[in-house]
Amino acid sequence: MATPVTTGANFDAGTPVALFQANPREMIATSEQFNYDVSKDGQRFLINTQLKAALTPMSVVMSWAASVSK
Repeated sequence: MATPVTTGANFDAGTPVALFQANPREMIATSEQFNYDVSKDGQRFLINTQLKAALTPMSVVMSWAASVSK
């Protein structure tokens, strides 16, 4: 959300408007505080979102160290 403001003798905040739609992922750990960041100039946002695409299964190799030494 963004709100236009005017300053001077009086402070006036205008009507908030949505900047964009985002679907941030749910937080996993209680140590996570933010799922977004803003660039220093305030012009860009980085939002951690959940990928909505088909994923390739992950393979886990057990006892891989024994295979490497052979």
